[in-house]
Amino acid sequence: MRKLTFLGIAILFPFLMSAQIELRPFIGMNFSDVTKSPDGQSTQAKLGGQIGASALIGNKLYLNPGIAYFSRSTQFSSRDNLIPDTDYDVSGVIIPLLVGYRIVDASTEPFINFRLQAGPSLMFFTEQRFSEGSVNEEVNWNENQWGGQVGAGLDISIFFVDVTYEFGLSDNQKEGTLGVGGDNFKMDTFYVNAGVRLSFSR
Repeated sequence: MRKLTFLGIAILFPFLMSAQIELRPFIGMNFSDVTKSPDGQSTQAKLGGQIGASALIGNKLYLNPGIAYFSRSTQFSSRDNLIPDTDYDVSGVIIPLLVGYRIVDASTEPFINFRLQAGPSLMFFTEQRFSEGSVNEEVNWNENQWGGQVGAGLDISIFFVDVTYEFGLSDNQKEGTLGVGGDNFKMDTFYVNAGVRLSFSR
Protein backbone atom coordinates (compact mmCIF):
# COMPACT_ATOMS: atom_id res chain seq x y z
CA MET A 1 0.00 0.00 0.00
CA ARG A 2 2.82 2.39 0.88
CA LYS A 3 4.50 1.76 -2.49
CA LEU A 4 1.22 2.46 -4.31
CA THR A 5 0.82 5.70 -2.35
CA PHE A 6 4.29 6.90 -3.32
CA LEU A 7 3.67 5.90 -6.93
CA GLY A 8 0.41 7.86 -6.98
CA ILE A 9 2.14 10.94 -5.54
CA ALA A 10 4.93 10.65 -8.13
CA ILE A 11 2.38 10.54 -10.95
CA LEU A 12 0.25 13.39 -9.60
CA PHE A 13 3.08 15.72 -8.56
CA PRO A 14 3.84 17.33 -11.95
CA PHE A 15 0.13 17.92 -12.53
CA LEU A 16 -0.52 19.32 -9.04
CA MET A 17 2.35 21.79 -9.47
CA SER A 18 0.86 23.15 -12.69
CA ALA A 19 -0.87 26.52 -12.89
CA GLN A 20 -4.32 25.29 -13.89
CA ILE A 21 -6.83 23.30 -11.83
CA GLU A 22 -10.51 23.00 -12.75
CA LEU A 23 -13.49 21.38 -11.05
CA ARG A 24 -16.06 20.25 -13.63
CA PRO A 25 -19.56 19.22 -12.48
CA PHE A 26 -21.56 17.68 -15.33
CA ILE A 27 -24.72 15.90 -16.40
CA GLY A 28 -25.06 13.67 -19.44
CA MET A 29 -26.64 10.83 -21.37
CA ASN A 30 -25.36 7.45 -22.53
CA PHE A 31 -26.12 4.62 -24.94
CA SER A 32 -24.89 1.16 -23.99
CA ASP A 33 -24.72 -2.01 -26.11
CA VAL A 34 -22.97 -5.39 -25.95
CA THR A 35 -19.64 -5.99 -27.67
CA LYS A 36 -21.03 -9.11 -29.34
CA SER A 37 -24.70 -10.15 -29.42
CA PRO A 38 -25.39 -13.59 -27.85
CA ASP A 39 -26.43 -16.42 -30.18
CA GLY A 40 -29.99 -16.01 -31.42
CA GLN A 41 -30.29 -12.51 -29.95
CA SER A 42 -30.12 -8.98 -31.26
CA THR A 43 -29.48 -5.97 -29.04
CA GLN A 44 -30.34 -2.30 -29.08
CA ALA A 45 -28.87 0.49 -26.96
CA LYS A 46 -31.38 2.49 -24.92
CA LEU A 47 -31.04 5.95 -23.41
CA GLY A 48 -29.37 6.22 -20.01
CA GLY A 49 -27.85 9.03 -18.00
CA GLN A 50 -25.17 10.07 -15.52
CA ILE A 51 -24.36 12.92 -13.14
CA GLY A 52 -21.01 13.63 -11.53
CA ALA A 53 -17.89 15.75 -11.47
CA SER A 54 -14.27 15.59 -12.57
CA ALA A 55 -11.07 17.51 -11.87
CA LEU A 56 -8.86 18.71 -14.69
CA ILE A 57 -5.29 19.27 -13.52
CA GLY A 58 -2.64 20.68 -15.83
CA ASN A 59 -2.19 22.93 -18.84
CA LYS A 60 -1.58 21.37 -22.27
CA LEU A 61 -0.97 17.92 -20.78
CA TYR A 62 -3.47 17.21 -18.02
CA LEU A 63 -4.86 14.59 -15.65
CA ASN A 64 -8.65 14.17 -15.55
CA PRO A 65 -9.96 11.93 -12.71
CA GLY A 66 -13.70 11.85 -12.14
CA ILE A 67 -16.63 10.15 -10.46
CA ALA A 68 -20.26 9.80 -11.56
CA TYR A 69 -23.44 7.94 -10.76
CA PHE A 70 -24.84 6.32 -13.90
CA SER A 71 -27.83 4.36 -15.12
CA ARG A 72 -27.87 2.55 -18.47
CA SER A 73 -30.04 0.04 -20.31
CA THR A 74 -29.79 -2.38 -23.26
CA GLN A 75 -32.65 -4.25 -24.91
CA PHE A 76 -32.24 -7.93 -25.87
CA SER A 77 -34.57 -9.35 -28.53
CA SER A 78 -34.98 -12.83 -29.95
CA ARG A 79 -34.28 -12.87 -33.69
CA ASP A 80 -37.16 -15.30 -34.28
CA ASN A 81 -39.56 -13.21 -32.13
CA LEU A 82 -40.55 -16.31 -30.15
CA ILE A 83 -39.23 -14.91 -26.85
CA PRO A 84 -40.40 -11.59 -25.37
CA ASP A 85 -37.95 -8.67 -25.32
CA THR A 86 -36.09 -8.05 -22.09
CA ASP A 87 -34.03 -5.06 -20.87
CA TYR A 88 -30.70 -5.34 -19.10
CA ASP A 89 -30.67 -2.45 -16.60
CA VAL A 90 -27.50 -1.35 -14.80
CA SER A 91 -26.76 1.42 -12.32
CA GLY A 92 -23.75 2.27 -10.18
CA VAL A 93 -20.67 4.45 -9.79
CA ILE A 94 -17.99 4.92 -12.42
CA ILE A 95 -14.49 6.30 -11.75
CA PRO A 96 -12.49 7.18 -14.88
CA LEU A 97 -8.83 8.20 -14.67
CA LEU A 98 -7.95 9.91 -17.94
CA VAL A 99 -4.88 11.64 -19.31
CA GLY A 100 -5.46 14.31 -21.95
CA TYR A 101 -3.95 16.93 -24.19
CA ARG A 102 -5.22 20.46 -24.88
CA ILE A 103 -4.61 21.90 -28.33
CA VAL A 104 -4.01 25.35 -26.76
CA ASP A 105 -2.13 25.92 -23.49
CA ALA A 106 -4.75 26.65 -20.83
CA SER A 107 -2.45 29.14 -19.10
CA THR A 108 -3.18 31.57 -21.93
CA GLU A 109 -6.90 31.36 -20.99
CA PRO A 110 -8.33 30.81 -24.46
CA PHE A 111 -12.05 31.32 -25.02
CA ILE A 112 -12.23 28.07 -27.01
CA ASN A 113 -10.11 24.94 -26.57
CA PHE A 114 -10.22 21.40 -27.93
CA ARG A 115 -9.08 18.35 -25.96
CA LEU A 116 -8.23 14.68 -26.55
CA GLN A 117 -8.12 12.18 -23.67
CA ALA A 118 -7.97 8.46 -22.85
CA GLY A 119 -7.52 6.12 -19.92
CA PRO A 120 -9.04 3.34 -17.77
CA SER A 121 -12.35 3.37 -15.91
CA LEU A 122 -13.54 1.34 -12.94
CA MET A 123 -17.24 0.63 -12.34
CA PHE A 124 -18.94 -0.39 -9.08
CA PHE A 125 -22.46 -1.67 -9.76
CA THR A 126 -25.27 -1.13 -7.27
CA GLU A 127 -27.87 -2.86 -9.47
CA GLN A 128 -27.81 -5.29 -12.40
CA ARG A 129 -31.00 -7.00 -13.50
CA PHE A 130 -33.09 -8.23 -16.40
CA SER A 131 -36.51 -6.67 -16.65
CA GLU A 132 -39.62 -8.81 -17.13
CA GLY A 133 -39.22 -11.02 -20.16
CA SER A 134 -37.68 -14.32 -21.13
CA VAL A 135 -34.84 -14.51 -18.61
CA ASN A 136 -35.60 -15.59 -15.05
CA GLU A 137 -32.31 -17.29 -14.16
CA GLU A 138 -30.37 -16.06 -11.16
CA VAL A 139 -27.23 -14.57 -12.71
CA ASN A 140 -23.94 -14.31 -10.81
CA TRP A 141 -22.96 -10.77 -11.83
CA ASN A 142 -19.51 -9.23 -11.56
CA GLU A 143 -19.96 -6.35 -9.13
CA ASN A 144 -16.83 -4.51 -10.30
CA GLN A 145 -15.75 -4.08 -13.91
CA TRP A 146 -12.98 -2.38 -15.87
CA GLY A 147 -13.33 -0.38 -19.05
CA GLY A 148 -11.14 1.71 -21.34
CA GLN A 149 -12.18 5.18 -22.48
CA VAL A 150 -11.19 7.39 -25.42
CA GLY A 151 -12.78 10.73 -26.13
CA ALA A 152 -12.65 14.39 -27.04
CA GLY A 153 -13.84 17.59 -25.44
CA LEU A 154 -14.68 21.16 -26.36
CA ASP A 155 -14.32 24.09 -23.93
CA ILE A 156 -16.21 27.33 -24.64
CA SER A 157 -15.84 30.03 -22.00
CA ILE A 158 -17.04 28.51 -18.68
CA PHE A 159 -18.82 25.59 -20.39
CA PHE A 160 -17.62 22.27 -21.78
CA VAL A 161 -18.88 19.23 -23.68
CA ASP A 162 -17.21 15.80 -23.60
CA VAL A 163 -17.87 12.89 -25.96
CA THR A 164 -16.45 9.54 -24.81
CA TYR A 165 -16.51 5.94 -26.01
CA GLU A 166 -15.94 3.24 -23.40
CA PHE A 167 -15.15 -0.34 -24.40
CA GLY A 168 -15.72 -3.06 -21.81
CA LEU A 169 -12.70 -5.01 -20.59
CA SER A 170 -14.57 -7.27 -18.12
CA ASP A 171 -17.42 -9.73 -18.56
CA ASN A 172 -20.67 -8.63 -16.94
CA GLN A 173 -21.16 -12.14 -15.51
CA LYS A 174 -18.88 -14.53 -13.71
CA GLU A 175 -17.75 -17.52 -15.73
CA GLY A 176 -20.18 -20.42 -15.86
CA THR A 177 -23.36 -18.47 -15.07
CA LEU A 178 -26.32 -18.28 -17.41
CA GLY A 179 -27.33 -14.97 -18.98
CA VAL A 180 -29.18 -13.88 -22.08
CA GLY A 181 -28.64 -16.51 -24.76
CA GLY A 182 -26.44 -18.48 -22.34
CA ASP A 183 -23.39 -16.32 -23.20
CA ASN A 184 -21.26 -14.00 -21.11
CA PHE A 185 -20.98 -10.51 -22.60
CA LYS A 186 -19.12 -7.21 -22.31
CA MET A 187 -20.65 -3.75 -22.66
CA ASP A 188 -19.58 -0.80 -24.81
CA THR A 189 -20.98 2.61 -23.91
CA PHE A 190 -21.14 6.00 -25.62
CA TYR A 191 -21.24 9.01 -23.24
CA VAL A 192 -22.07 12.67 -23.86
CA ASN A 193 -21.51 15.04 -20.90
CA ALA A 194 -22.01 18.79 -20.55
CA GLY A 195 -21.10 21.00 -17.62
CA VAL A 196 -19.35 24.08 -16.27
CA ARG A 197 -15.70 24.86 -15.58
CA LEU A 198 -14.75 26.17 -12.15
CA SER A 199 -11.13 27.30 -12.48
CA PHE A 200 -8.54 27.66 -9.72
CA SER A 201 -5.15 29.13 -10.64
CA ARG A 202 -1.92 28.86 -8.67
